[in-house]
Amino acid sequence: MDFTEREQQKKRHLIRVILAEAGMVLAVILIVVVTLMITMGFFINSEGRLEQTGLVQIHSVPTGASVTIDGETIFSRTNLSRSLAAGEHHLKLSRDGYDTWERTITMYSGLLLRLYYPRLFLEHRTPETMLTFDHQFEFYSVSSERNFILYAATDSPTWQLINIASDEVKTTPLNLSDILPGVEQGLFRGNIAELTWNAGGDTVLVAIDEEAQRHWLLINLKNPASSLNLTQIFGLDFDQVTFVGGSANQLFVLSDHQLRRIDVSSRQISSVLLNQVDAFSSQGSNILYLTLPQTTSDGSLRTLGTYRDGEAGGTAITTLPGDTSVLIALSRYYDNDYLAYIVDDRLTVYYGSLPSYSEDASVDPFANLSLLIDAQTLTESPTALTVSPAGEYLIAHRDRAFTAIDLDMGELSAYDAPEAALNWLDQSMLYSVSSDRLVVWDFDGSNTRTLVTADAALDTPASAESADHSTLAPVTTRSASPLADYPVAITSNNKWLYYLTSTDSGYTLVREQIWN
Repeated sequence: MDFTEREQQKKRHLIRVILAEAGMVLAVILIVVVTLMITMGFFINSEGRLEQTGLVQIHSVPTGASVTIDGETIFSRTNLSRSLAAGEHHLKLSRDGYDTWERTITMYSGLLLRLYYPRLFLEHRTPETMLTFDHQFEFYSVSSERNFILYAATDSPTWQLINIASDEVKTTPLNLSDILPGVEQGLFRGNIAELTWNAGGDTVLVAIDEEAQRHWLLINLKNPASSLNLTQIFGLDFDQVTFVGGSANQLFVLSDHQLRRIDVSSRQISSVLLNQVDAFSSQGSNILYLTLPQTTSDGSLRTLGTYRDGEAGGTAITTLPGDTSVLIALSRYYDNDYLAYIVDDRLTVYYGSLPSYSEDASVDPFANLSLLIDAQTLTESPTALTVSPAGEYLIAHRDRAFTAIDLDMGELSAYDAPEAALNWLDQSMLYSVSSDRLVVWDFDGSNTRTLVTADAALDTPASAESADHSTLAPVTTRSASPLADYPVAITSNNKWLYYLTSTDSGYTLVREQIWN
């Protein structure tokens, strides 16, 4: 073999090596791309088209529930994650000894859907009498974190704090005779107009009407002697008072349409933060505010704006007609702020990061905000707009006409609630209580269930029909007495359900174990 032929063999061998290595590189790249696409939920459908799945995360209380998707029971139990093709899917959760939960969901390509709220109730429960009251109530309230009940008998200046955080129920009397306005000869003659708990459950903010004057009191439940009458201390008539981020030491107050901040520890009130404020909604240390109508060349207008605590002023978001009904709400869920407003019956929601104050008028307040819902017409013009306890949902309502807004998904669900009153049982579930039954349902109107019926109710209560028209068997406990229309509580450990029944002389506090 001569030199020329050997060189040609070497060249052919080199070409084969290069082609082989190139093929291996391309194969590795293809494997990586395919793996990434599979990880991202891409697949080839039955029509040969490339599609992307969505991911649903399903949690439940209690955990360990079996999951049926579109009629097929999957191997894993809650809590779990599952990829689903875009489109509608029917979910059903069940567990031995508990009722079922079901809902039809809509999945979108590349979407993460969080279902963290499904709750299953123990089917066979025994009511247990915990306390009896031989009097009527001046007020009766459950703390926001669901560990305490606070109440007082009619005309009594001694309040009672019930600790329901553990299996053992403890009651602590709180003598507020020296704190409450309107106490005469050992009797409380005022009227409790509002009562709000702080996030820790150790302080309540109370509005008391007494002799044509409203007093705002900050009552320390652990040390009542340190409680404060804010109206007397600062000499101002407050129209609205809220906790700043749930802290008992910082408050936002509205007086004569001026927004200020109170430092409770130092008993100092700030200078005016915002002027001409008609109403505000707070979330943490941020505020969404609505001004009084102002006459302009374009007619009567109101300004909707945001305020970040500590900044020099507010930031106008938009102007609204001054002669319309406006409801506002501010929330935060995961890493996004949500600001919502309803003008008459039209809902608008933005999400993102609230703008910071700037003296430069050219700065765009929407730079970090995106439109979630654009002036969508509701079925009813609501009279209230309420944020859920965890901030994930809004409820716009007028009487029994409810519209639920899922902020995470941007979805609306309109339905007729069993009662006009809006009461949150937990972070996602609502309830109504009447003399003959206690009914619960999910925020969107689905999974309606009757938990308790009085003997005066029908012997066999009808199955409740959920918003997606699936029929759920009621999980019913018999009550020997009529139910009392007072707040109901599920304890923070999700083990106990507390409610009141009526007696000839007063009330009975009853509990049921709902999670084994």
